[in-house]
Amino acid sequence: MFNATLYPFQTKHEENLLAKCADHEEIVLYAPTGSGKTVMVCKFIDDYLDENPNTVFLWLCPGAGGLAKQSQDSFEEVTSGIPFGDVYSFITEPDPRGQVFFINWDKINKKSNVVLREGEHKDLMSKVLSCHNNNIDIFMLIDEEHKYRDTANEYVSNIQPVHVLRISATPVSKGDHTEIIKDDEVISAGLIATGISINEGVSAAIQENNNLDDDLMLLELADKKRKEIQKQYDDLNLKIRPLVLIQFPNGSDEWIKRVKDTLDDMGYSENSGLVASWFSGDHPDNPEEIKKLNGQYSFLLFKQAIATGWDCPRAKILVKLREGGTERFNIQTVGRIRRMPLREHYDIDLIDNCYLYTLDSKFQEGLTSGLSDSFYTYQYKRKFTAPALQLTKKALNGTDRYAVNPEAVVEVVRNQMLSECDLDGSGKLDKHEMSVSKGYVFGTKLKTAAIEGIARTTHDMMKLNPIFGGEHQINNHDDGFIIRDAKRRIARAIGIDENISNNALRVLFGPMDMQMSLESEEEREFEKNNKLIDNLSLREYNAFLVNNRDRLVELFSQISANDIADIEETDVIESEWGIPSYQYYKQHKKIQSTAILNKNVFENYGNNILIHPNRTVSEIEFERWCETYDSVKWIYKNGDKGDEYFSLVYRKAFRRAHFYPDYIIGLENGDVWIIEAKGGITDDGSSNNVDSYANRKFEALKEYGEEHPEIKWGFVRAIGPQLYLSNTVWCEDVTNRNVWKPIEALI
Repeated sequence: MFNATLYPFQTKHEENLLAKCADHEEIVLYAPTGSGKTVMVCKFIDDYLDENPNTVFLWLCPGAGGLAKQSQDSFEEVTSGIPFGDVYSFITEPDPRGQVFFINWDKINKKSNVVLREGEHKDLMSKVLSCHNNNIDIFMLIDEEHKYRDTANEYVSNIQPVHVLRISATPVSKGDHTEIIKDDEVISAGLIATGISINEGVSAAIQENNNLDDDLMLLELADKKRKEIQKQYDDLNLKIRPLVLIQFPNGSDEWIKRVKDTLDDMGYSENSGLVASWFSGDHPDNPEEIKKLNGQYSFLLFKQAIATGWDCPRAKILVKLREGGTERFNIQTVGRIRRMPLREHYDIDLIDNCYLYTLDSKFQEGLTSGLSDSFYTYQYKRKFTAPALQLTKKALNGTDRYAVNPEAVVEVVRNQMLSECDLDGSGKLDKHEMSVSKGYVFGTKLKTAAIEGIARTTHDMMKLNPIFGGEHQINNHDDGFIIRDAKRRIARAIGIDENISNNALRVLFGPMDMQMSLESEEEREFEKNNKLIDNLSLREYNAFLVNNRDRLVELFSQISANDIADIEETDVIESEWGIPSYQYYKQHKKIQSTAILNKNVFENYGNNILIHPNRTVSEIEFERWCETYDSVKWIYKNGDKGDEYFSLVYRKAFRRAHFYPDYIIGLENGDVWIIEAKGGITDDGSSNNVDSYANRKFEALKEYGEEHPEIKWGFVRAIGPQLYLSNTVWCEDVTNRNVWKPIEALI
């Protein structure tokens, strides 16, 4: 018996899940944090067992933070009459049908420190076999599946359940069906905050203090907001004490001490009974007191432990301190502060919103990564009617990457830098002139970017305006990840191996004594003669690369693609190529296909593949054009790396690389076209082609067309919905009608 009442949107999705079980073995429930997924699943189990009593449910849950116990307690609270237990109960239960067993991932995950003993693992699988032999159906629920996809897949393969339901706010798997609960549904029901307010008051604090050089100031802003929320709760006679979450990077013991000292100065000592910690083990200090709506604690200090699954509805404010390691922003962490304590809104922005404070320079990058997590990678099967296409592809037999002469790299990068910043033609760079005229940043402080504003969803955060978030003294050790990340990005922009790029940067900008023990007199003389900026210390050098990373990436991406004479080139191998039997494409998790693109050579290729940022505007418009243009018979979307895809070879500045043209299409008259899609024109009339090697790729495709005159080819660019094609010369100006012709005039 089910003892709770679902919201209408929960009922709708629960009924959909039941209905889909008739036709699908694997289902993914995309449930935003705070949507009530646990109670929905409990209702689902209750209804499913009514119709399928010969079933046993295995509910796999994360163990960290007592989440397996939390799910079990929720099940016990809202259901009655359905027996339940843990993994050991399942092993020993003579007849498990009609029961639910909660299995802690950390008890069965072989990669974990806490695993079933070998004999117990065998007992688990023996019990599974016994169920199969006695015709007992096994239904697997995989909770927070994004954390355990690989091991989950292993158990699915071994257990062979009749159904699998994967559940997450950020799922990474693709099932036969995806049931999607939209954020707006949960907001409208009053279950989560109407908006996420980010860095409220930070701009004013920066102006007032002329700098915001310490994350610790965020604690004061967060506490001020906590007091405002508390007063509003009191005015409404709501017995709720808002909780501030303070998230530390991993390996941040010094940070923890500084925060505790700051809280002490603010009147919240560690012994005050107002500050709790959750740094190790499965449980925080006094977890029940933390979760109570009127619990005594005002602050909870944690690392990564509560990013997934933890439920504390009074958590209202998150202070995310700057990262010193490799952790990226986790969208699930924001979910911890989005729940409405009493599951209702008050039409008062102050308490209907939640609040995030952070100066983490990787915050937006984490959001971008989170957005990429919105896409599945899904395998598509080639149609039986697909053409038996045979083309000759070109591929490098190895790589030119490590054959680059480092001195040649220094020369080219040096010339590119001088082309922008050598204002007086002296062959040296003046820091003052670079700062004043070009906006370069010098010194030993790292500038921090942040964003400010209110977003309805986590994805909306990408639309918020950036603000200056202050600065802090660089530490070559603590900021090592940020420094290495800057160097990696610059190396990719230059287009060479990171070690060679780092050596070139050191020669051009680094201190003379940076690698003295490793240099010969000849090398030191070369460095002296090519140094662009004299007398930078190691800290100044590292800060220069970090603070100016985006400028340098943009500049070095424009390096001329001229041949470097002393590259030791590898052979180009030609081989026959045909359309693969299977191919992987990304499709959006939250957007269901509303139309199949019938001309695509793969089965069930839907329009939910044509979504930003997975596809560029030109690609989207070209695929739509092919679908509606009568002369096009079929279309193939090529992969962007890998031996199984069609490739050519083109020249970059310091090496050659593979070029994978975007499309191959066939016309009703039998013609075959190879098409590359590039950016067209933005709303302000400027080019949005971001590929600095577009001209080189154009020449490579043109050469291929000359070698294979039976194949037609062209580059395509979009201006709004109109496509233009060129197969004569490359021209950046897509409005040049001598070069770029309406696609219908040529195909």
